[in-house]
Amino acid sequence: MATGKLTSKRRTARAERAGSLHIGLADAGMTPLLRSGLGGLAASIRAHAMRTKQVWPGTVDFGPGHALVEPGRVTFEWGAGLPAEALGALFQASFRIAPPGIIDLPGTYEPDAQVAAEIAAALQDGLKRTFLQHGKTTTKAGGPVVRTIEIDDVSASFGFQPYATFVHQQAFSDVAFAVEKGAVKLASWAYPGAVKRHNAVSASEFQYRAGPALCACFSLVGCLSFQVPRASGGALVIPEPTDLVQFASTRPRLTPRTLADAYVSGPSDAVLAVHLALRMDEVVRGHGGIGNVHGIQLKALPWATQQKSRYGVLTTRAFSDVELDRYYSVRRTLPNRMRVRRSDGSVFGTTSALRAFITDNLARRRPWHADFATATDGAPDPRFIHYYRDRDNLGALFNEERQGLVMMLDHLEEAEHALVRAVHVALRRRFGAIANESREVPGTMKNRFSGERDRWRHAFAGSKTPDQIRAALADLWSRAGTNEELQQSWTRIMPLLRPASWKTARDLALVALASYRGSAEEDVAASAGPTEGDEE
Repeated sequence: MATGKLTSKRRTARAERAGSLHIGLADAGMTPLLRSGLGGLAASIRAHAMRTKQVWPGTVDFGPGHALVEPGRVTFEWGAGLPAEALGALFQASFRIAPPGIIDLPGTYEPDAQVAAEIAAALQDGLKRTFLQHGKTTTKAGGPVVRTIEIDDVSASFGFQPYATFVHQQAFSDVAFAVEKGAVKLASWAYPGAVKRHNAVSASEFQYRAGPALCACFSLVGCLSFQVPRASGGALVIPEPTDLVQFASTRPRLTPRTLADAYVSGPSDAVLAVHLALRMDEVVRGHGGIGNVHGIQLKALPWATQQKSRYGVLTTRAFSDVELDRYYSVRRTLPNRMRVRRSDGSVFGTTSALRAFITDNLARRRPWHADFATATDGAPDPRFIHYYRDRDNLGALFNEERQGLVMMLDHLEEAEHALVRAVHVALRRRFGAIANESREVPGTMKNRFSGERDRWRHAFAGSKTPDQIRAALADLWSRAGTNEELQQSWTRIMPLLRPASWKTARDLALVALASYRGSAEEDVAASAGPTEGDEE
């Protein structure tokens, strides 16, 4: 009979069966998602303690068991009962259905908070695009419910699907199974967008020990789930705790508080929103017990249309105040909007493709205009970000988004801003000449304005080499006549036209064209395209 020391895995399994479960942030096998789930567990324990008037932080009772949250770990003990009894009480307190049939996660909001039904329903839709994608994860409670809400002083209908149950409510039995048997298999709701390595080989399925299995269940609470309207998918934000006690207090303050904030333009937007909330909230200002913040985009892909797969992954660290100020400016000038359909008066959320483009660059710490010439809106039939939308073209920009571009000009470096100003001066002279020549024929003037914009857009966007973008800019400047800005700033502009940075020059030339604000006549001619609300 072997007499050697027990391995750490065997010691852990023996302790679990003996009546306690210790889960640490630094335990082996703890992924960012599982750490976030451990934070969600801590937040749920805090919520229960405050709701039942127990001491926090301290030992919190759940039926026959009790839990203790410390900065680096959570300890859960079964007490005099079986593991399933204590875990059942924990899950009953943490995963609920609130009237009128909306998923309720107490760990995601303060106990005294009043969450409007339409906001709770929008957050539930986010869960249905991430953790609860599969139809078997939820049980419907009748047909859709329609409520009347006010959007910009206009009455509109807001519909949602009520549910009777969802899979997490009964998942305590899976954790109890892992306590007894040592490990358990969990379905795809435990890791949104993931699949087993080899679908035909059952041995490749991942199995969870009791501690990670409990964390996987509570990742629904620790993470944030958003809707991404433009991609018809979801965005999952994984805040990674560094201090569980602090995280338990911070997590409720990250939950969106307005209907529009339940939507994001993409995972980068969602990740930056979390960082901004950490900075702006006076209670948790600073890191709030959170280290890295991860973003995952989930969408249906051609080879797996039945479920939303992981499409993009982003990991971010803390941002400086300057970087977050820049993001705040983007949120303010390119806000998410709630629109009302003309056909039936129902509400739908819209997000800006330009905002998605800018925030993706900001989150990746790239110049905000990087790849402006080639970026698209990410739709199934992609449209280009660099020119304005019309029903008959491939543009993605809406007229109302121009102010966002104009605002971002203040965040250019001086040489970059000088190039943009030089293009603006040249465009003003070109459009001014057209206005003088066609003043008596408004229809001709409008057509010539449109043709002039298309001419330079094709010239800039079609440039594939340093020589081509230099030639396009030189052609514009030569046709426009005297250019005071170019005369004063040419020494700063010239380095941008060198081979090493020609793509930056191309991006900036198109930024200048898209952000150009002309005379009233030019603006009228340029405003023929649809606004964002016309798309529905």
